[in-house]
Amino acid sequence: MSALSRLLPLALGLAVLGPPLRAAPLDLAFLPPQVGEQSLCGNGRAEEPPDLPGPGQGDLTNEERIRFLQRDIRRYQSEAPNRHFDFLTALRKRLSSADESLAGIPELLDLIGLHIDAGRLADLETAGLVQQLAEARETLNNGQRMQLAQFYLHGIGLPRDEAMAHQLILEAGFGGHADALLFIARRMGEDRPLPGWDAPADLTATLAFGGLLGQMDSGVCARAERIAEHYRTGGIVQPNPQIAYAWLKFAADLGSASAAWRVVEFHLGAEAPEQDNAVMLHYLRRAVDRGIVLDDSAKGRLGEGGVDVDTLREILAFNQAEDRGRRRPTLTPLLQLGVNIDSQETSEGGPYLTYLREIAAIPSAPGAVFTEIARELAVRLGRWAGEDEIIAALETAVARDDAEAMRLLAARHIRYRDDPARLDRAVDLLTRAATRHRDAAAMDALDALFRCQAPDAPLVAQAEPWARAYRATDHRSVPISATSLLALDPFKDPWTLARLQAQALQGRTSSLANFLQLVQVDPMAPATRQRLWAGRADNSDKTLEEFAKLEFELATNPAERALALEFFRRVYLNNGVTTALDLAVAMVNDSGTDPAMAKEIRRLLRQAGQRGEGAAIRLLARLEQAEARVFAEFAPIIEARGDFLALMFALPHVAAEKRDDYFDRAVSEMNCSTKDTDELGEAHALHGNGAMSYHWRRIGLVIAGGNVLAKLRLTDGQITDFDTRAAPDAPGVLTRDRGDDPAARWRLFDLTGSPDLASHDPLAAAAHFKALVESGDNLPRAFDRYLAAPQALREAIDDALDFEALVARAAAAGDADALWRHARLLLTRAATSDALSRATEATRAAAEAGAIAAMAEYGRALALGTGVSRDETEALEWLDKAATAGDEAAASLARRLRLR
Repeated sequence: MSALSRLLPLALGLAVLGPPLRAAPLDLAFLPPQVGEQSLCGNGRAEEPPDLPGPGQGDLTNEERIRFLQRDIRRYQSEAPNRHFDFLTALRKRLSSADESLAGIPELLDLIGLHIDAGRLADLETAGLVQQLAEARETLNNGQRMQLAQFYLHGIGLPRDEAMAHQLILEAGFGGHADALLFIARRMGEDRPLPGWDAPADLTATLAFGGLLGQMDSGVCARAERIAEHYRTGGIVQPNPQIAYAWLKFAADLGSASAAWRVVEFHLGAEAPEQDNAVMLHYLRRAVDRGIVLDDSAKGRLGEGGVDVDTLREILAFNQAEDRGRRRPTLTPLLQLGVNIDSQETSEGGPYLTYLREIAAIPSAPGAVFTEIARELAVRLGRWAGEDEIIAALETAVARDDAEAMRLLAARHIRYRDDPARLDRAVDLLTRAATRHRDAAAMDALDALFRCQAPDAPLVAQAEPWARAYRATDHRSVPISATSLLALDPFKDPWTLARLQAQALQGRTSSLANFLQLVQVDPMAPATRQRLWAGRADNSDKTLEEFAKLEFELATNPAERALALEFFRRVYLNNGVTTALDLAVAMVNDSGTDPAMAKEIRRLLRQAGQRGEGAAIRLLARLEQAEARVFAEFAPIIEARGDFLALMFALPHVAAEKRDDYFDRAVSEMNCSTKDTDELGEAHALHGNGAMSYHWRRIGLVIAGGNVLAKLRLTDGQITDFDTRAAPDAPGVLTRDRGDDPAARWRLFDLTGSPDLASHDPLAAAAHFKALVESGDNLPRAFDRYLAAPQALREAIDDALDFEALVARAAAAGDADALWRHARLLLTRAATSDALSRATEATRAAAEAGAIAAMAEYGRALALGTGVSRDETEALEWLDKAATAGDEAAASLARRLRLR
């Protein structure tokens, strides 16, 4: 999301307009129209996926070009908008040329957003882009007027002009723009109407909701649910659960599965007179029929709501029969999976490669574009067949300082490691990526090069510094088995959990899949947390694949295994051929004896084998017990694109003159692990080359961690940390945090002060608070916590210490902030006219000392006669002082006083 797209919600939330003076939500009944049941917003249960052509085949269409451009604009603008500024500008010009509807004002707005995201606000003003937008005001549509209004409200690209912003919002409101009308209605509810808007508040809100509902198209359900949310939470209108329910029912009738389930939840939670089991069952059937999958908790609530087991089983139909044995909670219904089946063959060209070559012609194209070309060529032509073109693309990417290209190009040179010049170039490239770009993967690659891949390896003295540097980055994925993952104890192994979450936040695939499993089984995880992490997993096909493998491995009974396998199939349909091998392995594990299943497994393995995946080719050869025939089938594929395992599979079958080259290719693709060194050593032994077999065995002995203790299933960390120090338990953590560390003390205050937590203890919280304010410079923070505290906690604090006297002593020094804190405390506690007068006098003292907020508050008190005699002339003086210092609310109140 660009900065530009974030401005509108900020303004609509009145963040820049100060606190509301009076909240008066409307008592308005805006009801949905009557509709019959239909499927306007979605389809029923998913049908069998159609036979789709492989993506990426054929010529580049203009529609695909637009889609690729929009994706890259989002990607590069999110990644580094300032660094890629010129390139993004060029991409936007291409986009507007490809789609005329995005030219003109839309392109201008996008360019303004780019300046904002890049932090080039001075350049934005110098270029006069917002001024151009303002000069085109008469041609703007209502949504564009709302965006221009935000620039005036925030003073972005031109001087701040709140009156002009409000005029633009009025114009959009008169034009029926829903967000403008909602803004106006909210202002009316806060007793701050926009001048020039004469329609009554109830009509304004009705128009706003009508504009929000819009046309009866496929998006109407989402908009109806948004109206329901307004009535559920209140704000513009008074909360009304019945009207919220009516809008949810409207959306459910039009086909929304989520709305149908929320109708069910309404009846489950309703009071007895409002419950209607017949209606609940009807919408339960509709929700399930449209794809909602119920977990055990939901089924339990239905049982408590009066739905008998037989009826529930009949409604749940296809998923109930399979789900009877599930013991583990699941987040799989939150994952959005589609259909994306790749073709068996890969063509040498494709629309994406054509597109990449188009944008590579832009002078400001970054190195990442050429790295992506190299990757696409490796898929299209094969990692070996396309090597010359791949290297040429990587050389250009390296010249444009792309760290990933440096690593990939170094691997290409390692294939020719017997040539000292090529080996030196590989070392130089990796060193540059590691030192200049701090690329952790390059550090790991340098360790592997010196430890395993160099002709005279193992060079432990050269490898070890890079190994230490790599370990210090914490880049290595957290090594943990599936079963150990679910047994992680936050007290015994907090560092592992912290690293796991940090890597999950970075988008590391295996860590994200692992952490999603922890969220899935956490009984305290709220729905918002579950949706957040499921959404992160949705963005990565590889994460979905890793998560599916974990689901399969952690299944504890036949029913869970069947559900896990079915989910694996759905991930395969979503990801395409990249998941074919792992799905085939799971199917062999589950039911490889079934002839029908065996046929599907062979198809999946051949599909993966076409990509040069040696594991798939090897497994197929073992299953068919025909190694020579399978090699003959895949020999051209291995020659063009075979990976390490494919090359090792081919070595016994290739001609002698090819053997050395295949060994060199394999070494350039290897992981520096005992598994790969064993493979290479055995292959040389089979060919009678004892010296090279010994060479690889010797390398295996110096690989970090060795290989003997691995058989005991102990990690290096467990060995290193053995008998060092016991991890603290829960009481131990509490004892540790009771030290003199203020941060720890604040955490304890929060844990004991919140009434929503099981650790709530107002007396303990008051003791922590007292210790904090009596030591160090903690009073400003303590003051804000005190005002925000619940009444019971404030009373406990008042019993523990004389907080008012403490604040008054701090104010006696005359500091403006301290004086304002004292005044705020008196205002909060004022219960009589004398107390209010004393508080207002303290506010005046703070204002005279220079506290801007106190100036605004004292001006408001004078204007309203609160605790002091009413004096609008003096009130305006103080309000103007506060407004000049930047107080928006003071400026607004001053304008209103002058209008009287």
